[in-house]
Amino acid sequence: MIIVIFFIAHWFLSLFFQTFFQHRYAAHRMFTTSKTWERIFYILTYLCEGASFLNPRAYALMHREHHAYSDTAKDPHSPHFFKDVYQLMKATIITFGDYLNRTKDPEAQFPGHYPQWPLIDRMGSSLLSRLLFGAAYTYCPSIL
Repeated sequence: MIIVIFFIAHWFLSLFFQTFFQHRYAAHRMFTTSKTWERIFYILTYLCEGASFLNPRAYALMHREHHAYSDTAKDPHSPHFFKDVYQLMKATIITFGDYLNRTKDPEAQFPGHYPQWPLIDRMGSSLLSRLLFGAAYTYCPSIL
């Protein structure tokens, strides 16, 4: 039972930090905060999203692009322009990766605040970090 509670709590915390920090703060700039609180939310997002960590800058840029071009050919993940869900997912991963690796520059209309913390961004996007979280998900519930 404790394993179920662990995974439900992990899922809700991950959902909260994606909604609160990445969506409302990074993508929509619905509120401002001090650099200290931004760093606190950044690290909590990394810890709570774990192996599913999404780079906040890349998330914000792609999400702003989605809103600006919703359901047009420039929408990075509109289902109207792909033959199946796999092509949609592939295109989304490529666009996200371009923003993550900075091989695509944001358009001039998407300037402004997007949180960045190079150390956490590198750690959170690394395969090693994702594997370590996976190992923790496997090992930790067994000791509870």
